[in-house]
Amino acid sequence: MSTDTSVRRVIFLDIDGVLQPVSGQKRFRHDLDALREGLAERFRDSLYRRLDKHDLGAVFHDWDQRAVARVRSLCEEQNARIVVSSDWRRRKSREDLKALFRIHGLDDLVADKTGDDAGAPHYRAGEVHHYLAEHAGIDRFVIIDDGYAHEFEQLYADQFVKTLDSLDETDTRRARQILAGGPVTRPNRDAHTRSVELRERWRRARRT
Repeated sequence: MSTDTSVRRVIFLDIDGVLQPVSGQKRFRHDLDALREGLAERFRDSLYRRLDKHDLGAVFHDWDQRAVARVRSLCEEQNARIVVSSDWRRRKSREDLKALFRIHGLDDLVADKTGDDAGAPHYRAGEVHHYLAEHAGIDRFVIIDDGYAHEFEQLYADQFVKTLDSLDETDTRRARQILAGGPVTRPNRDAHTRSVELRERWRRARRT
């Protein structure tokens, strides 16, 4: 890992439950082999031919376009860069991840990925902790994730944004406030509120 030393603000970004909604399964209706070949041709990059076609299908067909736009807006407004903390980083190089994000024009915003498993008791929060210890130049950061809430709230309660099914506008306002370094007036929503919202999202998804 060797993120650009000029990066001062970072978004530690999960993918499933942030960009990739839990209910997103549209990729299985499409020819993923053809998609992989099409992406290789579109970007003139043979790297796509060795990437997992299901990952490519998820990015192309299932990532929430509004969540993608919100991440882009956060990066551009706050001069922040993405460090991928998702399980998607496993067995993928930084170049592989940038190729996936390139599908939505986000590749230039991906600076790095977190390292190996931290293990108990802090798991992904521990991985963020190790990354920050190795990159002292980072002065502001936000963690956007749909899981590991207990661990993140133990170590980084003031930098953690807990998503539900994908990054929504309320989550984005909290993330923006954290990165801006001012008062954070948007708390993470409690479990009951989120469960009600999730049931309503699933009901709407089934109707469409």
